[in-house]
Amino acid sequence: MKKRTYKIIGFAALLFLVSACDEFLNVNVNPNSTTAPPAKTILAGVTTEIAFHMGSDIHRFSSEWVQQFTGGGNSGTQTVEYGHYNVTATDLNNCWRGGVWGDALSDLQKLRDLTQEKSPRYAGIAKICQAFMFSIAVDAWGDIPFSEALQYDKNVRPKFDKSSDVYTALFALIDSGIADLSATTQLFPTADDLIYGGSATLWTKFANTLKLRMLIKYYPTNSTFADTQIAALLASGGPFMTANADQFQMGFDVLTNRTNAIDQFERQRANQFWPTTTLVDMMNLSNDPRRPFFFSLAAGVYSGMAPGIIITNPATSRHHVYLRGAVSTGGPTGYAGDAPQRMLTFAEHNFNLAEYYLRTGQPALAQTAFTNGITANMDDATVTAANRNTYLSSKGTLSGTFATALQQIITEKYIANFGVAVQPWSDWRRTGFPVLVPAIGAVLPKIPRILPYSDIERTTNPDNTPARETTDLIKSNVFWDPGV
Repeated sequence: MKKRTYKIIGFAALLFLVSACDEFLNVNVNPNSTTAPPAKTILAGVTTEIAFHMGSDIHRFSSEWVQQFTGGGNSGTQTVEYGHYNVTATDLNNCWRGGVWGDALSDLQKLRDLTQEKSPRYAGIAKICQAFMFSIAVDAWGDIPFSEALQYDKNVRPKFDKSSDVYTALFALIDSGIADLSATTQLFPTADDLIYGGSATLWTKFANTLKLRMLIKYYPTNSTFADTQIAALLASGGPFMTANADQFQMGFDVLTNRTNAIDQFERQRANQFWPTTTLVDMMNLSNDPRRPFFFSLAAGVYSGMAPGIIITNPATSRHHVYLRGAVSTGGPTGYAGDAPQRMLTFAEHNFNLAEYYLRTGQPALAQTAFTNGITANMDDATVTAANRNTYLSSKGTLSGTFATALQQIITEKYIANFGVAVQPWSDWRRTGFPVLVPAIGAVLPKIPRILPYSDIERTTNPDNTPARETTDLIKSNVFWDPGV
C-alpha cells in the first residue's frame, strides 16, 4: 500500500504565512464572526497546523532535552539556551497560546461545533485530533486547562485540571470520536483530509493506536491499571495500525513556505540545530544502516555535537533526508522540505506492544513486536532489506534481565522516534532510558522533566495558572512520571 503523505496544495482558501516564529497557516475562527468557514476548509487547515506545530517549538524543546538534537551558534542563540535548559515562561508564549490552544485546539472545537449534528464524521476526526493534542499538552506541561477550556469569550480564565483527570477524559473523547466515524453523515471528508483522505478505518486505527500510546505511559507508576486496560484494548480487536501506510503523519510541499517545520527552521535559522553525539554515537556503535538517511556525512563520517557545547558552524553531520526530504541544491538549506512530519508511527506502536508484552511476561510476543518495530522504521527510512536483516541479526534479539530488555526496547524506540515531538522525552522520564547526563553548560543540575507555563497564560489567567519557576522544571509534574 502506498504511504499516505498528502501534499498541501489546492486549497485557495488557506493562507500560508511563515515567519521566524513559525507562524503557519493560521485559520483561527473568530467566535464573534457571523460567517462560519466550511468544514472542509477548517479540516485542511487544522490538520496542517497540528503537523506543523509537531515539528516546531515543542519538538525543539523536547528533542534538545532528550539529546536527539542540540543548539549551535553563540551563547544567547535560542537553541543554545534551550539546550542549556534556560527556557523561560516567555519562550512558551508562541507554543502555548499560538501553537496548542489558539490554533489547533480552538479550530478543532469550531469544527466539532459546526459538524456534530449533521456531519459527525468531521466531528469524530476533530475529537480524535483534540485527544492527540491534549495528550501532547499533558505530557509537556502536566496540569492544563481542559474541562473549562475552549469556551471562547464565555470563559477566558479556565481552571487547570489535574493531568491524570485529563487523560481519563481523553479516553472517553477518543471513544466518542470513533463512534462518530461510523455515523451516516450529510458531508464526508475526502481530499480535504490531508492525513487519511477521509478514511474512517484509518482514523479508527490511529485512535486505537493513540490509546495504547497513552496507556503505556501508566507504566511504571500504575502497572495494574496499564495491564488491565491494555489487555482489554487489545482484546477489543482494534483495529490498530498494521503498516507504515497507517502512520499519523503529513507530507509537505516543496514550494517555499510550504515545507515542513524542521526544514523551514533550518532554512530560516541555518546552523542552529544539530544532531547530538548522544544519538549519532549510539548509532555508530551498532553500525546502524539508518545513518545515511538520518544524517549527512561530515568529512566522510557520521558525527554529532555534544549536548550544550557552544560551537559556531561545527564540521559535524546535519539532519538529513529522513526529516527534510530529498537533497536539491546541496548544503544545509538545499533540501526539498517535503519529508512527512511523523507524529505517531507504526514503529512506535510495535515498540509500545513490545513493552507491554515484556512487562506482562509474554517474551515471544515481545520479541515479535520488537522485531516488527525495528523493521517498520528501517522500511520507513528506505533501508535495504539486506542491511535491515544484518542489523536485526546483531541487535534485534531481546536478551538478559527485564531491565536490559526494556532498555533495548526504549533505545530502539528512541532511535525510531527521531523527529517525533515529545515522545522520546516522555519515555526517558518514564523509564530512565536512554541513560543521559545533563548538557554541558546547563543552568540546572538535572535534565528538565516539564515545560514552564506560558507568560501570557500567567498574565491573563493569574488565579488559575500554577506557579512554576525555573528550578521546578527538574521536578516530576506529570501523573505518569515517577521522578528521580
